[in-house]
Amino acid sequence: MSEKAIIRLVRSATLKINYAGYTILVDPVFAGKGTLQSALGVYKSPRVHLVMPISEITEGVDMVLLTHNHIDHYEPSVKQHLPKNIPFYTQPQDKISIMEDGFTNVESIEDSTTIGRLTIHRITGHHGFGQIGQMMGPVSGYVLMAEELPTLYIMGDSKWEPCILDTVKKYRPDYIVVNSGGAVFPEFSKTDGCIIPDEQEVMAMLETLPTHIKLIAVHMDAIDHCQTTRGILSNEARHHGIDMNRLIIPEDGERIAL
Repeated sequence: MSEKAIIRLVRSATLKINYAGYTILVDPVFAGKGTLQSALGVYKSPRVHLVMPISEITEGVDMVLLTHNHIDHYEPSVKQHLPKNIPFYTQPQDKISIMEDGFTNVESIEDSTTIGRLTIHRITGHHGFGQIGQMMGPVSGYVLMAEELPTLYIMGDSKWEPCILDTVKKYRPDYIVVNSGGAVFPEFSKTDGCIIPDEQEVMAMLETLPTHIKLIAVHMDAIDHCQTTRGILSNEARHHGIDMNRLIIPEDGERIAL
């Protein structure tokens, strides 16, 4: 049987990925429903429960990969549930804060790193534009590559823009995980737009990218400032006549074999 890569959506932006012989936890958030601060002051985060016990999420994890340390991607309870010596890969700006939480095996990825047969390339993005983009701070995505496996690009909270298209042209991913919640801060987004892709931005990606690339849309239905839901995204795609084999919208807990 040929080797497969598998992505499991845990909730929102948290992923558990089996790839190149490793189990990778991306952007761990274990917090119970309504136990974290609200982004807009409307509903406490997360808005939904986990659909599996935390022990199932952490079981067998070989490493953590962090796109950035905002509270909807990394929160205080994580340090209670993961071994302090677990390999923890971050963007350079987040290394110290993760070490301050007691993790002892933290490595920042400047450009790329190779672990066994797995190579991880870090991609710099913009977490919004204008004043709100500056306020949100640095954010990264990661391209996972290994021989005989599909190439996977985890965009993180990066907006769709020409430099991200250049990344796609360079690494030629087979799959792109897109944080598609269309998060907004009303006082800024009126002029500067949303801080992660929304349904219109996902449509623009699908219209621009080669048709063999599949998008996996996540980071929806869990944070109050994420205005794009799974239903809105699916409706928009069908309105645009998108081949739904190109746009995968997983439910929490769902596994996707690449």
